[in-house]
Amino acid sequence: MRNKFLLRASTLIAMTSAAITLTLPAARAATPPPFLREGKPYIDQQVVPVTIPQRMFRIAILPDRTTGRDWGLPYLQAAARDLNRIRPDAVFTVGDMVQGYTRDVAEWERQVAEYKSITGKITAPFLPVPGNHDVISGSRIPGDRTFADLYLQKFGPLQYMAELEGASVIVMFSDEGLGDSKMQVNDGQLNWLQTSLERAAARAKPIIIMMHRPLWRYDSVKWFERIHPLLVKAKVAAVIAGHLHSLQDDPAQDGVKYLVVGTCGGTIDQHPLAGQLQHLTFVQIDADGALDIFHQPVGMTLPEDFVVREDQDCVYALREKPGCLSLGGTLPDPWMAKGTVNGVVILKVNNPLERTISISVSIARDPVAWLVEGEQFVSRTAIDAFNKFTTDANTTWTLEAPASIVVPAKGSVEVPLTFKSPSTKVAQQPPTIECVIKMKDSKGRMVPIYVPLRPDMDRAANYSSDPTNSSLKEPISSWKPSPYDTLESDSTVRFSQIAGQESHPLVVRIEAPDQTQSGYPNDKRDVTKRRKDPSADAVEIRWTDAQGEAWFFIEPFSPWTASSRPDWKPVTRTGKLSDGTGWWLEVELPESARTVNAGVADNDETYHTQWRWMIPENRLAPLKPL
Repeated sequence: MRNKFLLRASTLIAMTSAAITLTLPAARAATPPPFLREGKPYIDQQVVPVTIPQRMFRIAILPDRTTGRDWGLPYLQAAARDLNRIRPDAVFTVGDMVQGYTRDVAEWERQVAEYKSITGKITAPFLPVPGNHDVISGSRIPGDRTFADLYLQKFGPLQYMAELEGASVIVMFSDEGLGDSKMQVNDGQLNWLQTSLERAAARAKPIIIMMHRPLWRYDSVKWFERIHPLLVKAKVAAVIAGHLHSLQDDPAQDGVKYLVVGTCGGTIDQHPLAGQLQHLTFVQIDADGALDIFHQPVGMTLPEDFVVREDQDCVYALREKPGCLSLGGTLPDPWMAKGTVNGVVILKVNNPLERTISISVSIARDPVAWLVEGEQFVSRTAIDAFNKFTTDANTTWTLEAPASIVVPAKGSVEVPLTFKSPSTKVAQQPPTIECVIKMKDSKGRMVPIYVPLRPDMDRAANYSSDPTNSSLKEPISSWKPSPYDTLESDSTVRFSQIAGQESHPLVVRIEAPDQTQSGYPNDKRDVTKRRKDPSADAVEIRWTDAQGEAWFFIEPFSPWTASSRPDWKPVTRTGKLSDGTGWWLEVELPESARTVNAGVADNDETYHTQWRWMIPENRLAPLKPL
């Protein structure tokens, strides 16, 4: 059991495992946060009393910043300005302050400096909470403490208790495994929590628990068996988390509020009524200890139940895997066609809800801002989520579809979508379809839910005897949208087979625009895991020939290769693109190859790797000579 008594400052260095308190002066503090250090790192699991003048006071919460790109910084800057105008008594985060998930310490520190350059202007006491992006390493080694230790140096403790004049705020660490997929609260943290709750209960002030991940939603934690009873006993007022990028008010349990906040500068791809918006959260504590929680986008405030779990679960059911929408069939390829091509794919809709939904379908174009029905603010969701490098807003394709597709509760429909495109002289991306599902929520508002889809295309791998024929380049496309997909042009693939040689190998040439060439020779995972989710830039070629199906996988910058044919000796060549924008790779396949597919994995020294493929990865394209 950790020591629960107040320690003198002179004993703190010698007793780093104890619960530690720090009394702040009554005057407002500025960042950096008021934590004690032991040498360079902050002391973990300390208690931080924050003395504030006796009056009604307000705690502000900054939601997730990741995976925000530069467009997210203005939201964070506006939040800092708003906080200094509103003047809350203390400002907490719910973690994910930096993009992180990197193996590059200098890059992590750059992101920290960028974040602190903004939040350092907040005049109220600033108390951060560690999130998974802040502490998990891009090494993918569970338990790698590189960035957790850096967090202790740059931000503060991973666990602590802040004793404010009107409340006790206990900050839990929700990523103990540091990359381990199983969420947990170990006995050490549980014992510390129990001690902190006892101390907080003795103060007779409202108790708030804060963390990054909503641990109560993970079965492995056994929250409502192991932890919730402790909160009920201590009369905890609220438990607040982030991580999901979707604002939602969970049902209260035994008088304990449970709340998940959204984002402030982080990426979102849905409408605010689907729970996603850039906002601040405020916890106002009245003189009698009652809590009033509300949210504020730019220019207004929102109630804590702006989006409730019941409606958010419906949104997830409509858009998340497997979702309610899918496409069947393929489109013809207009590349080098003899004339206009027409194709039909089937939109399959399975409505999982006990509510009627409607769907509109169109070709994706440059997005516009969305208005929020019944509210006085604008969400830039569609604009912020748009990636021009993976979605061709100027496609040659047109689409004929019903103006609205109405699907009753628990109903299913199949709707033909007719596409048309003139012949093109260069290969193009398949069209992206913008589907907007609308449902009525529990408050009677019509909620739009955005689902992008991309139909398959009957692409052929056209080849010639001229390896320099740039007109034969085919795009390697993003078939599944992802907020982690890099803002870079598609890689391309070109096929050639040179006659007149003793053998006539099929030459596959990949050209990859890439700002960061990434290798990771320390990856010790087996071939299956490494192929599925490489830790470095990679290329995979799949084909069939007289011997059957085969594949070849290469990480050109690690370097590392693997193949399904151990007796086959691949010939490869690599180099930099002449314009300096990336790299190229050539692979010689057996001359008897009949079908082929090519994929490029892009990893920019981060945790996430994005695959793009010439055609969907479960298919192969026929080789056709020109």
